Formats: sequence, C-alpha cells, structure tokens
Amino acid sequence: MAAISSNEGGGELWFSCNDINDCLLTEFQIGEESIQGTVNSATPVTPESILIELPMSPEQSEIALIPDIIDELQIDLRYQDDVIGISRPDLQVTIIIAQSTTVIEFEGDSNPTDGISSLYYVEDEPLENGGDRLLWPEESIRVLLQFEVERPGTWQLNLRGASYMFLDIIWSEDVEARNIDEPSSDGDPRATDLETNHYGALVEDERDCWRFDVSDHEVLRITFVWEIVPSEIEQSHGQPDLILPDRRLAPSPDLETEVTNGESRITWQWRALPAGEYDMCIGGRLNAFQPYQWAGIIAFEGIGPTSPEEFGYSSYEWEGLGMKADKNGAEELGAASGMMALILSFAFLVGLIIEFRKDTTSKPIRYGLFVPGLLILLLGGVISPLWAIGGELQSSDEMSLEELIEVRLDQLWHASHPGTPASSRALHVGATFGMLDGEDLSVRLVADAAWPLDDGRWQLHIPQIYELDLESLIFAKVAEKGARSSGDNSLDSHSRSFILLSARTLILDLLMLEALLVVDELPDSNVIHLDAEMVKSSSSGTIQDPTWGTRPADISEGRWKLMQENLYPYLISISLLDGDRDDLDFRIKFNNDIDHNLLYSTTAVQPNTPLLESQHLWIIAGISLAAIGIFAENRRRNNAKQILNQMVSENMWN
Repeated sequence: MAAISSNEGGGELWFSCNDINDCLLTEFQIGEESIQGTVNSATPVTPESILIELPMSPEQSEIALIPDIIDELQIDLRYQDDVIGISRPDLQVTIIIAQSTTVIEFEGDSNPTDGISSLYYVEDEPLENGGDRLLWPEESIRVLLQFEVERPGTWQLNLRGASYMFLDIIWSEDVEARNIDEPSSDGDPRATDLETNHYGALVEDERDCWRFDVSDHEVLRITFVWEIVPSEIEQSHGQPDLILPDRRLAPSPDLETEVTNGESRITWQWRALPAGEYDMCIGGRLNAFQPYQWAGIIAFEGIGPTSPEEFGYSSYEWEGLGMKADKNGAEELGAASGMMALILSFAFLVGLIIEFRKDTTSKPIRYGLFVPGLLILLLGGVISPLWAIGGELQSSDEMSLEELIEVRLDQLWHASHPGTPASSRALHVGATFGMLDGEDLSVRLVADAAWPLDDGRWQLHIPQIYELDLESLIFAKVAEKGARSSGDNSLDSHSRSFILLSARTLILDLLMLEALLVVDELPDSNVIHLDAEMVKSSSSGTIQDPTWGTRPADISEGRWKLMQENLYPYLISISLLDGDRDDLDFRIKFNNDIDHNLLYSTTAVQPNTPLLESQHLWIIAGISLAAIGIFAENRRRNNAKQILNQMVSENMWN
C-alpha cells in the first residue's frame, strides 16, 4: 500500500509510537496511547533539548501530488514539573517531504487550560515545497518534534488520535500497476492488431513499440487518449514514429487534438501509405509518467471529416454562457454625463452672467434668487456632468477588455512554455483573469442594458464581450509569437499547447466575468468600473490547470466555492485541427442551469455615477431661480422707468 494516496483517508498521517525511539507516521492509529520521558538536570542556563523523529511508514509506493497547504496539524504535548505544574514548552515542528522542508514554530504556554487550548494546532498552513509538488515512490515524509525544557520534570506526547497531520491528496497513481504494456522496445515490438484498443503507460524515457499489419486504404488514423496527470509529469505527446514496410519513417501526418475536461485525445492521420507490416513506437522523457490508450483505423474517403479539407473554418464568438438574467424587461443604459445638458447649461450660464453684470439696486433679488440660481445651475449643469465625464474616462491604472485579454494571452503564452515549472504554470493559469494574490483587477466596461434577475437585482450586459472572436484572438497571438515546424505547415508543440490552454482559460475567465457583473440597483450610467483586490482562494478545474484560484476580497471563501460549483461546466471540449488550415472548435455544456441566486453582487462592480442624483432637476431648479430673479428684476426696472417717465412728463422738478 502507498503511505499516502488520493483514496479516502489516504492523506491521514497519525503519530504512532511504541517507545521514545520507535515512532512513525502511519495510515492507522496504532501503538501506545502516549509516550513520556523524564528530565532530571535541566536549568535555565543549561536547558535540555528533546527530539522526536517520526518517519512515514510504509514506504511510498505511488506517485502522489502534495498540496500547497496542510489541512490540519495537531500535537498533544505536555510538560509537568514541580514548580508550575503542567505547561507547554516552545515547540518546533519540522516537516520534511522528499527534498523540501517546512518549519512551524509554536509558542509555549506556562499555564495552559484544559481542552483544545492545551494542544498545538494549525490548519491551512502553507507547505514550503519549492515548486516540487510530487512525492515519488520510495521518497519519504518525516516529522521532527523538537523542544527545550529549563526545569526538571516529565514530558508526555499523547497519541492514538490526539496527534496527527492531514494532507489533502487530490491525485495519486500506482506506476507499476498502470505500466501493463511492457515489455516492448524498438528491437522487440509487441505484435498486435491495429484496431485493437491498447492500454498502457509511458514511464520516464522508455519506448513502447507495437507491430501490426495495414491493408489497402486511403486514410490511416491513430488516436491516443492521454489520462489526466499533474503537468510536471505529463509526457510530451509527440508524434509517434511510424515505420513503413520498407523500414523508412512515414511522412509527417495531419494532427487533430481534442482536450475534454483535461483529458487529451490526439489523432494522427496519414494518407496514401503502402500496405504491409508497420512498426510504431512512442518515447517518453525523464521524470515523466502518463497512462494512455490508443487504437487505429483505416478508411477510404467518404462522408465525414476524415481530411483537413473537410473541416470548415468559422470564427467563434462568445455565446454568453454566464448571462443568466432575463432579457425581457431589460433597461437600456446610457451615459451619465449628459453632454447635451452640459452644453445647454453652459450657454444659459453665459447668458445669465451677462444679465448678472447689469447694474441693479435690489440686493434681495440679486443674492436671494439670481445668485443661488446661478450656483445651482453651475453645480447641477456643469460640475456634475464634468464629474461624470471624468468618471467615464479610462484611468491610467485601468484596462479595457481588449487589453485585459491581450495581457492574459501573453501570460498564458509564457505559462504554456515547456520549460515553465508546473507550480508556476498552475499558479498563473489558475489565477482568475490572471490576477495573482494581492493584485488589483481594474477594467473599464461599457454596458448597453441591465437585465433583471428574479430577486430584483440586475445583471449587466456588456456587448463587447459577445463581439469577441476568441479563435481569431488566439491564432493572432500564435502568429505573433509562434513558429511553424520546419518542413511543413504544422504548428510547433508550444503553439499547440498554448492554443488549447488559452481557449479553455478564456472561456472560464469570461464565464466568471459575466457572473460577477451583478448589481443591486439599476445603474445611472453605462460605464462600469470593475475594480477588485484579488486574494488567494481554493480553485476548481483540472489537476494540471486549475481555475478561479483568486477571488475578489469582498467575496467570502464559502460564497466563492458556491459560485465555482454553480458555474463550472461539466464538459469543456477544445478541438484543434493542425494541418494545411488550422481550425479550433469549442464545446461547453452544463449539468443544470446556473442558479442566479448564488451569484454575488460584489462591491468591485462600480457603475459610474454623476456627482448629484437627478442632475436634470438641479438644472431646472437653477434655471427657474435665475429666471424668477430676472423676471423680478425686469419688473422692478420697468416700474422704475414708468415712475421716471411720469415724473418727467409732469415736470415735477420745474
């Protein structure tokens, strides 16, 4: 049995001892209830150090993927002396997994209470694995307990369920049990039938070879299906060596690759090969392991996509799989700035200021009506629209959707490079929108409408999302950075890996983006700012390439987990045809409709707003006050003119 595995309870390591010098990490609770030792000569000047070593037993027999954190670590260690009674000394726990070392320091307690507070306990503690997440057969796990005491007394380590370490092992595999295709080699291939379904595993740099007959045909297709394994031990999936009956190497075939939920299906297709006896070999690389199955078929040209020419090219636009609100009852959104209101308000202000400059002797009218009207008009018709216009502009630290996707594709290009460490690849691919822990996701979006949800909230519809041609964007990045294999039109292995990875990753990124665009109230503006501080979170997806491993800080871990379960499709299939004409095909399916009640209205979604609510009412109020002031002033002036005319006509000063 493996010491640790992905089976139920396979990550449980119990502290078990028969005596002080015979301690182990075991699969089950065995040994003594506790062990203890007496210290006779310790003083504060010359403290005594105690070291307890617990190696794992039995030896590891499977490859296992070690997590980045310790689920739980609990140690029940107590010390009793005649001076202060029961205490807890400072404890250093060293966890050695293969070549990596993690040290955890526990602070002691001179007066512990009964119960859980008397235990050394941590959960979700990071493991320092140095990027090496795999535990290979015959590699070991050890735990070292070290503490010092300064007074004579007796220490006791409680076992049998009281002290343990739990690891969440999400993948493991028995190499020997899966390597059933042996023995075979270039010099001694296994005889078989082409159309038989073959099972095996490619272990390290071995060669697996077969010999079979091929009758007359027009098309020869050989399909390999590679099981999911961690990316650091994934085999290269290179072209098999197909040896013709005349012992020459077959020409380069067409290639079709399909990745379904992380499982790779690779089909090699040759045309117009001679009949006869063939040898086929595949070779691996060091420190790699991956189970597979393969089968071949010969066919004549007919109906169906048996050649690259029969595959049609069509661009793929995002279908809005995360848009789950109802289009019926949608409210159109426009700019909050009110450019026309700004222009009219400015024109009114110019006219009113000219009027304001006229001499008047009525201070109540001037300062009671006219000036307040000007100020209200200035605030509601000029300052507030200018504030809104400024808020609708893209700031220097914001990205547009195109820029976000461009940055994401660049990130995925580097992550998909064969030389990228698996832990680094998983970290960057798994980050939501490519934003790592502590980074800010800042994007400017423009909505055309808000679609209502049943619970009274709104989901924002961003037309730019549905205008994205994912296929063109991905192939454009390959054309910019990739290369073609020498001698034919096929893509290099890095480009193929990038295409498949980026297609899946962009689908999941866009799905989460749509799900996050939920607001509690109908926005005042169509300009949406998504500004979120991203923090580390548990991820979904495959072993090789997780997803949604970071979340907005205001969404709790439990809520994020529900969103992941709600949104993640049960089928994501990406097919790449690599030949005279490259083509990419997408298939996404969900088990059930996405429950919009589980979508969270994050504060990171910030629709732009004017400085003042109902700024048109402010404009009307300002114009009205100024108009009343003008009317009152003109009426006062007209009355004065009438009095003056009357006095002149009556010659009152003669």
